[in-house]
Amino acid sequence: MPLGSVLQALMVLSAVLAGSVLVGTLFRRIKQPAVVGVIFFGLLIGTVLSASPPSIQSALLSPTAKSLIEAVGQAGLLLLLFLVGIELRTYSKSSKQAPLWQLVPCVAIPIVVCAAATLPFANQLVGPDHNPVHVWMFVGIALSVTAVPVLVLIIKDLTVPAPIPGVALRIAVATDATAWALVTALILVTTDLSTISVTAICVGVALLLVVMFVLPRLLQRWYKPTQHGAPFVIAMLAYALVGGAATQVLGIHPAIGAVIAGLFFPAGLANEASQRALAIVADMLIPAFFVSSALSVPLQVLADLCQWTGLLCLLTLTTAAFGSKIAVGLVSGRMQRWPLKKSAELGVLLNCRGVTELAIASVGLQSHLIGPYAFAMLCALAIVTTAVTAPLYTAINSRPRVSTPREEVPEVARAA
Repeated sequence: MPLGSVLQALMVLSAVLAGSVLVGTLFRRIKQPAVVGVIFFGLLIGTVLSASPPSIQSALLSPTAKSLIEAVGQAGLLLLLFLVGIELRTYSKSSKQAPLWQLVPCVAIPIVVCAAATLPFANQLVGPDHNPVHVWMFVGIALSVTAVPVLVLIIKDLTVPAPIPGVALRIAVATDATAWALVTALILVTTDLSTISVTAICVGVALLLVVMFVLPRLLQRWYKPTQHGAPFVIAMLAYALVGGAATQVLGIHPAIGAVIAGLFFPAGLANEASQRALAIVADMLIPAFFVSSALSVPLQVLADLCQWTGLLCLLTLTTAAFGSKIAVGLVSGRMQRWPLKKSAELGVLLNCRGVTELAIASVGLQSHLIGPYAFAMLCALAIVTTAVTAPLYTAINSRPRVSTPREEVPEVARAA
């Protein structure tokens, strides 16, 4: 590999990282989560590069640079989802357990509503397998999520009073865990296992068993909760990559393996400092993921989004995405006999989808469950729903800000 190509690739990555930090800071100053700025900047840069003339593309984005950006972005995605898995497990154990009969409608309503809204546009959103059933099921699942880490950051920024934070986190954890389980099941059902060799299946299953049962015991034996230096952070990084490699060998997206690794990581072993250190690494890598994602969307897809059919589809899915979360807030509030305004505040907070929806959308695109058109639609919805969460909450909340009890808002890694 020529040294000039490597230097060019590193310069492009440096520009992407510096720009994402700057834009993230600007978004934070306008009372938006920094991750919204990072998502927006990465997708914008990728779209601009994709729309540039070939001469400019060759000068700014050589094949080496494109490959490096894609590899770095995938690594950032795996770390991000590994942290999501840890957080889902942490919140599910630390939060007060809600009765199952209360959580089931809160999880089911967004999936059913968003899948029903997708049904008329299924043929328009199909992926390479041209199966509309896969599309409306997958989009319904993707639009049902709530980005748990982003939700925590918004709750802390807005100083949301109790008991809303605890209820919101319980619903979000149950929703995201269900979404990842359904996505995994859908990928398994649609994967042609006949194309995977017996050796690959054996190796992949063995790696998964190691991640789920062997490595947790070894980490608990080697490290104590008070030992969280650089070696422990490196061990966490390796753990996430092994999880991703396990599902990759099985022909399943490595993001699924990273989430599984996070879910099985020893509870209580990773403290706030170690998660923050790993989150910093993820923050440095994840902007490349958004750039490479935008580069994978053909320009014709963006043009189709501006057609009346595309705008109608986007409007319909946006309405379903917003309405389903508001409905969850109202249903949950009714169960707990909250006033209407407090229930609406809960629904608005649950509407933030953040990087979680983008990660699921990327899994669907690379697994051929959806096409670039549906991916672009989900990206737009992720940005819009996350960006309006704080302003909408502020708009319907006329109460003066009060301090939030610390136990209601757990600490969380910055990334995701």
